[in-house]
Amino acid sequence: MSEMIVNELSSFNNYRYEADTNRVINLKGISNADLDEFLQIAHLLDTNRIKYKFTTNIDIRILGKK
Repeated sequence: MSEMIVNELSSFNNYRYEADTNRVINLKGISNADLDEFLQIAHLLDTNRIKYKFTTNIDIRILGKK
């Protein structure tokens, strides 16, 4: 993943990108998740053609390029 995308993922307040696990972690828990930020992250990944899936805590697991 490009450094620009990693920097953008790192700029969110309620989500943290973890390079070791290739995940974007929701820091607020499922009941307090910031859905606006979540949708911004999904849009960022979609526009850069990055495959991902959601996990149980509204985390995002990055799978690779489409």
